[in-house]
Amino acid sequence: MESTAKTGHPPSGHDSGNKYRQLIETEEFKFLLQKKKAFIVPVTLFFLAFYFVLPILAAYSEVLKGEAFFNITWAWVYALLQFAVVWLGGIVYIKKAAKYDKLAKNILKKYEKELGE
Repeated sequence: MESTAKTGHPPSGHDSGNKYRQLIETEEFKFLLQKKKAFIVPVTLFFLAFYFVLPILAAYSEVLKGEAFFNITWAWVYALLQFAVVWLGGIVYIKKAAKYDKLAKNILKKYEKELGE
């Protein structure tokens, strides 16, 4: 690797790191991160709570031991509901991720010249 003293300019990796550091300081990038966090944090907390409630209720309460219908207990209904929630969550995440990707692409396009790409 060539040093700055030999070439007279910093290595290209260092320069691009500064450019991306400047990019993450922009208001558009901060807005993108804020939107992603506003979606990801509550959804993650919901999923964690939703999935940990099943073993907790099954182990420490009688709520899920009752019959729901056709000799199927509420524990089975709740467990099967988790599959539906995973699919629904996956579909919602895919739709949201496409929007975030589009925002990120627009940000990169806007700052394309500054990044030198």
